[in-house]
Amino acid sequence: MSIQFDLFLHSADVVAENELREALLARNASEAQQRLAKLRARNPDHKALKPASTMIDALQAAQPQDSSAALEQLDRLEQAWAPAAETLFGMDGQNILAPLWRAAGLALEGVWFDPDQPCRHASRAYLACGDWTSVLRVIQAEQDCEKQPVLLERMAQALWQIHRTAQAVERWFRLCWLAPAYFEKLIKNGHITASLLREHWNTFINTDMEPELTTAWYPAWVLLHEPGLARSVTGCGAMTGPERAFNLVKALLSSDDEQLALRQELRDLHPGLFHYYLHNRAQLL
Repeated sequence: MSIQFDLFLHSADVVAENELREALLARNASEAQQRLAKLRARNPDHKALKPASTMIDALQAAQPQDSSAALEQLDRLEQAWAPAAETLFGMDGQNILAPLWRAAGLALEGVWFDPDQPCRHASRAYLACGDWTSVLRVIQAEQDCEKQPVLLERMAQALWQIHRTAQAVERWFRLCWLAPAYFEKLIKNGHITASLLREHWNTFINTDMEPELTTAWYPAWVLLHEPGLARSVTGCGAMTGPERAFNLVKALLSSDDEQLALRQELRDLHPGLFHYYLHNRAQLL
């Protein structure tokens, strides 16, 4: 009899928690407040109480009317509201908070990017709510946006999500040249969305080649492994070093001619990549 009673109490807690979750998913703060009170009365120690209360605070928050209020909302989203939503709903929690992220982004438009505080920018807010077009728009409004590693990476994410694959890969390639340590951190932490870049990374870093392969050489390496990509991506303006090697590999893979001068230049610039190019070319013939 005691076991049955315990099961009944547990079942009632589950029902009350599910009702609370449904109200939160519907973004109904008033209903969620009532469901929270019901669950608290049944089980004052229930693990869902604290994150649910935090989410209700988020749903009741006023829309920011200026950049100062938007920055405060961004801080609350980062530090409290988003973690609470993830605790209760995992990745689905982002959908519940999407209007709050978007409102913060709107209020932050016109606030210039500060590399010392990269999260306090409209692009961060729009990225969180999946508004990829707005991410690109506010970034492209920044002067020299592609010289800022964080903005370059956000552009790549947004371009990838709207299926502008080659343009996204180009931005990740530029990170290899502009901020190689930052690119390494992103790809090691799983923050590079492009599977083709992740798949080749472990082979690249474990390859013994002369001269030594550093991250700046990775774009040229990727083209040698994904020759079809050579016709899709654009070249870069550099005339020396790893960027020049990238241009050479792209040109060689995009042409049906021998291009002897380009082959000679690649051999002089990086013999290891040149021999790998010859090896792959022989296999394709």
